[in-house]
Amino acid sequence: MYTSLLLLLARSGSDSALDANTTERFGPSSRVLPRCNVHVFEPVHKTSTKSRQGGSTESQYDVFSRIAPRVNSTPRSSADWILFGSDLTFRDAHRHPAIRELIELAANSTVPIVASSFFIHTRVPHLRRRSVYIFSEMETRSEQILVPFALTVGSKLDGLAPPTAWENRRTALFVGHVPQLWISTTRWRIWRQLYNRSDATVASPDVWTLGIGLECARNGTWQEHCTGLHGPVNMSCDLKPRSATRCRAVLREPGFLRDFVAAGGAVVPSKLGRDAYLRAGLDHKFCIVAAGDYPNTGKYIEAIIFASRGGCVPVFIGVSPRSLAFGSVIDYRRVALWSGVSSLGSNLDLWRRWSAEQVRPMMEYARTVGKLLDYDAEGAEQALREVCRRVRIGRGPEPAMGGRVYG
Repeated sequence: MYTSLLLLLARSGSDSALDANTTERFGPSSRVLPRCNVHVFEPVHKTSTKSRQGGSTESQYDVFSRIAPRVNSTPRSSADWILFGSDLTFRDAHRHPAIRELIELAANSTVPIVASSFFIHTRVPHLRRRSVYIFSEMETRSEQILVPFALTVGSKLDGLAPPTAWENRRTALFVGHVPQLWISTTRWRIWRQLYNRSDATVASPDVWTLGIGLECARNGTWQEHCTGLHGPVNMSCDLKPRSATRCRAVLREPGFLRDFVAAGGAVVPSKLGRDAYLRAGLDHKFCIVAAGDYPNTGKYIEAIIFASRGGCVPVFIGVSPRSLAFGSVIDYRRVALWSGVSSLGSNLDLWRRWSAEQVRPMMEYARTVGKLLDYDAEGAEQALREVCRRVRIGRGPEPAMGGRVYG
């Protein structure tokens, strides 16, 4: 059994701030490790949702703004690492000047620096290897530190009525973006299985866009099908596939042309409002969490926090263990069910017959670890513990799906 990772951080001042001087204790022997002192560097150019370009204002990527308030900055001369005070996510008017400041800081720093670049497409070039760590939603390179999306869920759920009794709940909740087939077929295959189940809630604002693949059959069927759909349709019927390569991906998907047409008006854009979505997380037995445009998705965090409040149990499909935050202390096998795409329907038929007692252990474990993924609770503190672990005691091998675990 792996040793439990218990990193205890001393506090001073208000309870909401994490003292820069931290004492870490590792394992049951409580071996005291070197103190982990943090300095927050304030660059001249600071990024924000207001300065982003192209309408990229999603607050779920604002990791720095959720972590920094929990740090009591120590003087730079005594710091073990530096937290760079500007989020490098997305196309931001201040991003490139901020990166230049980061490069200059790295060139003159004798201690590691941690910055936030919370989007898989962004890359911070020209940095000395191992001199800069990056808060990220994926861990594909050694300098990346995987932390949760900056979601606000727990405090809002606490203001809602208690969850529906288990035996009175609908079975499955599956909502959100459905990528084009040349990106990923996973969510389309899930949507296709669930949209006409009477015990499932399915909503997508953009599954209709897959209909442009009908043009790949070379009979111009998309525009005809699109304009013939009934209901309040907010759709562009003039879209066309951009390349032959994308058409080949569509034609390789078994039964797509037939199944999309057969879905009829079910493809009309639909979306649960935020309040309705949070309520639904407490009124369903299972929340389906699947990889989307990338192997990561913020919905795994929401699903676990739902479960921590007695709501739906997460069902992970195609979710990479490398995209789940804090895998060194959270055993995700204890907080979620795992399914293949093709077996989802039969699995749900089995799982929906489970009693509340059968899922209680997962909900109890979710209550234990969900707070580590929630920036309204201990998410910021756990991110800082993770940095201290990486820069002070070395990286070390990571278990595939948790190992040094809570519980």
